[in-house]
Amino acid sequence: MTYRLTPKIIYPIGNFKKIISGFWDKNSYDGEAWGTHLGVDIAAEAGTKIFSIGRGVVVYSKLHPGESTPDGKIAQRNWGGLVIIAHKEPKTKKIFYSVYGHLGKRYVKKGDLVEMGEFLGSVGGSLTESNGLWEREHLHFAIYEGPFHEKSLPGYHKRETNLTKLEYWRDPIKFIESYNKKFN
Repeated sequence: MTYRLTPKIIYPIGNFKKIISGFWDKNSYDGEAWGTHLGVDIAAEAGTKIFSIGRGVVVYSKLHPGESTPDGKIAQRNWGGLVIIAHKEPKTKKIFYSVYGHLGKRYVKKGDLVEMGEFLGSVGGSLTESNGLWEREHLHFAIYEGPFHEKSLPGYHKRETNLTKLEYWRDPIKFIESYNKKFN
């Protein structure tokens, strides 16, 4: 796969709203401990446009709907629409990944080349399959610098599952700020 140099990066959401769940927060939902949050959840209404933070190639774009019981209760929450883009740092040539979750609509597919600011999709409505059956409409945004494989998708880290290593994850807001200082 050909990776593209990413000289500058931006925030994924034009009208940046408040962060409702921070990087490395310990979260619980429905009485279950989900573990360490590996990104930030940014408050955004359904339909809010989401953009690529930089040049790159789409390495993942799929729907992960939540599951409901026949009586309409939530059995499992999930990602909804999920897009992952690979980027390449201009000086070090190191690969990193930007992750966008809970997209109601996705307008990119695996293998697409994207530019900084390119429209990727929009935030899904609350309690829909496209947002993974979450009550709050939001964007889950993360930065990952480890090896990529589709077996363990990003979100939360539970020590007992050993699916991902915490040292591969970066606070995405701080990452954007330091990246632009480092490469510009």
